[in-house]
Amino acid sequence: MKPLLIVCLCLSSWTLFACKLNHINSQQIHFSHNQATDIKIDLGILQNLAQRQNQESSVFQQEALHTIRSGNTAQIEQIIQSMQQRVTKFNYELQDLLLSSAEVDTIRQKMMHNNQLSLELAQLGAAQRPDMFKILQLQKNLNRISKKLFS
Repeated sequence: MKPLLIVCLCLSSWTLFACKLNHINSQQIHFSHNQATDIKIDLGILQNLAQRQNQESSVFQQEALHTIRSGNTAQIEQIIQSMQQRVTKFNYELQDLLLSSAEVDTIRQKMMHNNQLSLELAQLGAAQRPDMFKILQLQKNLNRISKKLFS
């Protein structure tokens, strides 16, 4: 698979979701279960953050695609590093959301995991010799997680 396609897939996946999984959440809260009001409020909070991220990501994505098409290895590495910083920042923001419902917290955790996999996929795809087996495995995992998020 072409590195350009792999990185494009990663960027689009990251744009949809946007981690540092070991970030300790300062919120010490007991989540509610099956509370429609809490779920609705939390989904709104999560959606607002995701929309802001999508707006910021669209500019970055255009810059990244231009750089990737150029084939400049040093610039591609800079794009990957920038993506890593953006994903880490966004995942900290996700983790720091004050949510009430266990259901939306589960969605948040899946989004963070998806972001981490997208970043790994971008890093593998940008390598001099991409490991196609690992790339295919990550793509399968991303597809599985995405299906769970949207079902």
